[in-house]
Amino acid sequence: MSEPGTVALTVKHDDSVQAIAFSPDSTRFASAGSDSLLRVRPVGIGVPLDMPVDGSVTGIAFSPDGSKIAVADFESVSLRDSTSGAVVWQGPLDPGNSVNTVRFGANGQVVAVTDTLVAVLDQATGATVKRITVDTPLIADVDVSRDGTRIALAIDERHGGNHKFAGSARVLDLATGTEVGKLTPANAVHAVAFSPDGSRVLCCSADDTTRMFKAQGGAEEWRVGGEAEDEVTSPNCVAFDPKGKWTVVGGSDGFARIREAESGEERGRTPKLIAGQPSPGAVTHVAFSPNGKHAASACIDNLVRLFNLGGEKVYEVSTDEVLTMTFSPNGRWLGVGCFDRALVIDNGEANQG
Repeated sequence: MSEPGTVALTVKHDDSVQAIAFSPDSTRFASAGSDSLLRVRPVGIGVPLDMPVDGSVTGIAFSPDGSKIAVADFESVSLRDSTSGAVVWQGPLDPGNSVNTVRFGANGQVVAVTDTLVAVLDQATGATVKRITVDTPLIADVDVSRDGTRIALAIDERHGGNHKFAGSARVLDLATGTEVGKLTPANAVHAVAFSPDGSRVLCCSADDTTRMFKAQGGAEEWRVGGEAEDEVTSPNCVAFDPKGKWTVVGGSDGFARIREAESGEERGRTPKLIAGQPSPGAVTHVAFSPNGKHAASACIDNLVRLFNLGGEKVYEVSTDEVLTMTFSPNGRWLGVGCFDRALVIDNGEANQG
């Protein structure tokens, strides 16, 4: 039995790893980025697979049954067979604009997102089922509801010809393209996350606030931070507990905070600093384990941390700069993508499930 924090798998790359994904059964790990191969590796016993790509992969996702992999590679989206690497279909989404994200939506459809476009694609053919144009300069983050019917968008309006310090969090119905909810903080929105039942959305903004709002209608339920509070946390990444009770918020102040989903009240934070000890620097990624008992954070101090709801450390693992991070569906593994490699870290059998 491996100790929690043991690196179980290292996948070497020739450049930055910007996209990773686990298969639904947690037995395979895929990684890709700025080099010419998407690599699929067994977590344990199995056959490795390399898939040629153009070398600008920013998103990958396994289909719900694990048989296919969707890939965002520069301006194109492709669907591949996950065991052979054969291309089912491939084509440009929005010529001149890079695809930043791919996910699977309702009925296995592929959801692909650029800076200004959300597209729903038929899994069998790649044909565009729905195109939703977003009339602001930048989609900074996305999340798809668990049932695959809605998408939440973090909008940053600090870019483009109408440069202004503004933004919003929006919820769209993927079948119709209709906006069903919207929250507008005083500045750009960095990140969004759906609650497990899809009824609420957590978001954080450059106005130093973290907010919870109703997906339907956009009514704000709570907020923390902002000008009225003394503590500046600079939240920039968020995640929801899969059971719907907790959230984790990473800030540029160096802390990842566990907050109650109902109230926003802080339950714990990590790291636990000694008096006089400097901050580790900005937290860049956070994620919640599938069992809801632990969360993970990555920071610019090049440490990946697993911790409990009170912020107590389970392990720290030294890495290069982390560019992406995710848990396996069974919670046993934590995957991270770095500059020239991807890692799978063992969370231990006790933290599985």
